[in-house]
Amino acid sequence: MGHTNFRQSLNKRYSALTGQLEDVRASIARIHREVEKLPELEARIPQLERLIDSARLLLEDADPDWQEEQAPPVKPWTHHIPVPFGQCGRRGMQVLRKSEVPMTVREVAKTVLREVGCEAPDAETLRRVQNAVEASFRKFRGRTVESSGKYPAQWRAINKPEITFDP
Repeated sequence: MGHTNFRQSLNKRYSALTGQLEDVRASIARIHREVEKLPELEARIPQLERLIDSARLLLEDADPDWQEEQAPPVKPWTHHIPVPFGQCGRRGMQVLRKSEVPMTVREVAKTVLREVGCEAPDAETLRRVQNAVEASFRKFRGRTVESSGKYPAQWRAINKPEITFDP
């Protein structure tokens, strides 16, 4: 006996409904797990407030001109640079491909930041971008980029051997 359109549609609908049911149950389980954390998180708030007040007192004692705005809140494990996530290495490689001279990681990082509209980056942002670019260069050393091997290392695209490193 063949499958009728009606039976096939019901079978498809049944599959969709059971999939939705599994998603709803998973969401409910996740919410229950989060609700279980609520008392622990609420108990942490007064402790954090006391620690913040203590740190504020010590900072004001050490520097009477200190203002809270000098230390904006930072969330750990978040993306802190103006370059889109996962793009630092690629953009650094593009800079080297376009360059006609060997460049240090710092020069490449400054160029990448300029390209995303950050003309005067603070030291921490520059350091973060430098680390990301350098990690990418080290990963691709010998395949797409090569280094002078001296400090500070100069880099060039591997397809541009005519570019000579500075002595």
